[in-house]
Amino acid sequence: MPNKKAKTKKVTVQESAKKPSWKDAGILMKKGATPKEQQEQQMIIALSIAFDIPPQGITILADNPYINKQGLEFVFHRHKEDRGWSHFLAKPVELAKQAGDTAIFETRLFNKEGQKIANGFGTANAGNIKMGTIKVFLNEMAETRSQNRCLRKVLSPILYQTFIDKVSVLKKEQRSLIAEASAKFGSVSVEEVGATSDSEVKAEKLLTEAEMKDIAKFLQEMNKAKDKKALESVGERIKTGIKVKRFSENQVAVLKEVWTSVAQKLAFKK
Repeated sequence: MPNKKAKTKKVTVQESAKKPSWKDAGILMKKGATPKEQQEQQMIIALSIAFDIPPQGITILADNPYINKQGLEFVFHRHKEDRGWSHFLAKPVELAKQAGDTAIFETRLFNKEGQKIANGFGTANAGNIKMGTIKVFLNEMAETRSQNRCLRKVLSPILYQTFIDKVSVLKKEQRSLIAEASAKFGSVSVEEVGATSDSEVKAEKLLTEAEMKDIAKFLQEMNKAKDKKALESVGERIKTGIKVKRFSENQVAVLKEVWTSVAQKLAFKK
């Protein structure tokens, strides 16, 4: 008898490379949620579909959706091969050794040839981390913020192009739900906001990379001050800079916060 070949399903390249869909992500959401929580869940699902990231990559904070560390890393790893990216690396510029210090990290992103193609700075101190439970993890938060800012530089165009391509598959009510949120989604990560209420979100002022680099030396000198005299010396230079409008409003706020923190630390130093 002739051999009969077993029937096998032909899998095309297109099928094998098919990306996951987040349309059924509702099964991952909290059961028995309140009406507000249900609306937030629906917003997360809609944003997941529109920006093509898993629900775990989105965090709702003070009624506003933000992409988080996991979301940015997901997009990075999905596109690293076709974009020629290799890896990103975070290094400390200034480590915080105690609660009053300011931690500063820089993250650099490299291509497969080892060339730096993007970077981002992140800072963390008791003044710009509003969540009380993480104020003691200044170095970790500064590292995460620097990573997120670095990744957003290369991922933001991808995120918004994806949105343009996929928004049409959303239902009308889903598009309405995320209409306002999608305009700013991805422009800042939840770790960079670090607030716990609407008022804190509005009040939070984050430095740009250029602003951070501009005052990094002052921050380092203040944190290294061993006595009040050394701290006041830095303070006088800062005051002079303020008078001649050398610093932006954001920079002045951060400089004052750090100066006060260090002054308090030195006051209790024996």
